[in-house]
Amino acid sequence: MLDIVTVTRIPFMMRGTSGVIAVDVSANVDPVALGCDLLSDELPADAASGFPVCRASADIELDGYAAAFGWIQLVRSTDSSGDPTAFEIDPLALFRGVSNPYAFFGIRPRLFDAPFRESRSDLEWEAHSFLCFTPDAVMSREVAAAAGFSWGFSVSDSAITIADVAELGAEAWNNHLAVLTAAYPQWRFDLGFRA
Repeated sequence: MLDIVTVTRIPFMMRGTSGVIAVDVSANVDPVALGCDLLSDELPADAASGFPVCRASADIELDGYAAAFGWIQLVRSTDSSGDPTAFEIDPLALFRGVSNPYAFFGIRPRLFDAPFRESRSDLEWEAHSFLCFTPDAVMSREVAAAAGFSWGFSVSDSAITIADVAELGAEAWNNHLAVLTAAYPQWRFDLGFRA
């Protein structure tokens, strides 16, 4: 059982229909049950203990192709090999090098992330997660964002503090468009949130 730190509900519109994103962020109290031990043979099974787990789902009365959407996530971290103040695209490792900006895509897919580090060195980690869709369902490489939220954690003197979930506005999405367009030049990313 997870100790829930934050439960947030974020309203959104998609394809003219109202929906609600439910986000919960909690401390990881059972890394093995969540499969965190599968990510590396070199780390102890409890390495992810205490770090956050984020789950987000979108409840909307759409089905089939109308309910085809995905999650795009960008992350900035003070232990980044690049600019620690800049957001970077955060795909699943198996999608690196694939021309697809979605971390998760399908019929009402859930976002799941359980970031952790081997050491508990001082660190600031923040994610911007966006519920997105392709306006013609699955026929083109166009992305429209419907809503977004931020979440994350910090480590200080080995203690992990999980940040509150905060709703993001369209300006946050717009601020990431240059990074997304540079990484996926064959895709088109719409400005602002689209209903």
